[in-house]
Amino acid sequence: MRVERAALLGGTGFVGRALAARLVRAGVAVRVVARNADAAEGLPEGVTALSADVLDAAAIRRAMAECEAAVYLPGLVHGRSRRVFHDVHVRGAQSCADIARELGLQRFIFLSALGAAAGAPAWSDQTKAEGEREVARAFPGTVVVRPSLVLGPGNHFTTRMLDLMRRLPVLPVVGPGTRVQPVHIKDLADALRGLLKDPLEAGPVIQAAGPRVWTMIELLEVMRERSRVRCRLLGLPESVVLALAAVAERLPESPICRDQVRLMRTDKIADAGLADLATLGIEPADPLSGSL
Repeated sequence: MRVERAALLGGTGFVGRALAARLVRAGVAVRVVARNADAAEGLPEGVTALSADVLDAAAIRRAMAECEAAVYLPGLVHGRSRRVFHDVHVRGAQSCADIARELGLQRFIFLSALGAAAGAPAWSDQTKAEGEREVARAFPGTVVVRPSLVLGPGNHFTTRMLDLMRRLPVLPVVGPGTRVQPVHIKDLADALRGLLKDPLEAGPVIQAAGPRVWTMIELLEVMRERSRVRCRLLGLPESVVLALAAVAERLPESPICRDQVRLMRTDKIADAGLADLATLGIEPADPLSGSL
């Protein structure tokens, strides 16, 4: 089946913009859907921007009308209550999947995360796992893609961390021993594009991870060395960071919350027993290429 029209729900973010660009180049008519899509900057030329909340069924129905495929991209790592995560990762995802089925779409992809599990420490991972189950019930044949940390040109993680390293003599590191397997944005976008194009034979879950596993502090050390930045990295005990996050949550624009700290308890690495990028014929690239 050829996908001629695709809706990218929550498509104004880093992953959505990269995927939209891939699809446009492939001749697909792309609708980028988000709460403030009309005001979004950096969207690829040729996409249609539609403003709609994922919980607004009527607006989502209009956005997905006449599309053959949809990709659900919204994801939160910051929130003060479990309800906030549940609204985006479960209620919104299930509603969009229901509408996609009603409209007769042929493909529905749910972007989850490595580490998503019902028993995970963080609300973010818990609700991602719940979202996987509910979307699969709502839209039989849903493909779940679980990426690790996504890097590449313009990503927020390396940009933010290197900015701090250049300005601070010592950088506190949350979750220094947590293992991550970063994936390059090009590889993730290629995987999503391929899954929209061809039916999946490997199973309903694909892991998107890079070629190497680092601890968080090792990854930051490599970033520091490649960028020739002089900054000491200091791993902080979780109890200290949780206490600081509890205070920070009270600020109008909190830089960190306790769930982000809990999120760092869970490794973001691929499971050898599940399909991965190699299953799709993709050889993972150096995730730091173009990121520094």
